[in-house]
Amino acid sequence: MLVALLLLAAPAAAQDDLRGTWRGGYVCAQGQTALALTIEPRKDGTLAALFHFEAATENPGVPTGCFEMDGRHEAGSGRIVLQPRRWVLRPANYLMVGLEGVVAQGVMEGTVAGPGCTTFRVERAPGPPAAEACRSGAPLLSLR
Repeated sequence: MLVALLLLAAPAAAQDDLRGTWRGGYVCAQGQTALALTIEPRKDGTLAALFHFEAATENPGVPTGCFEMDGRHEAGSGRIVLQPRRWVLRPANYLMVGLEGVVAQGVMEGTVAGPGCTTFRVERAPGPPAAEACRSGAPLLSLR
């Protein structure tokens, strides 16, 4: 019985390791873009996420935007898949994208699923989640 409880607790613990804000960037048609990804595990084992993007230092013309995502994480392989769900703050002519990658040693990286997109890389970040900044339309100056 104890073994069964420990096996059930392992995936939940792995999901909790994803909780919080991850910062870095991604590349799509607009060029290098700063990204803050805030992840919150759900009780059912899935993930809720907020994808918050804005201008990177080397690409200052990118507007600020954010959207909600749904996803899953496979603890054994480290694989993570996040699919777009709903815009929170949508700049004109921007599309939501998905993410598929691997989480290992405080780094999440992989491919961006969207037109003209290639890769993303984010690292675990200290500090508060980015959700409120995005919802208010405020830039995440800490991304730059």
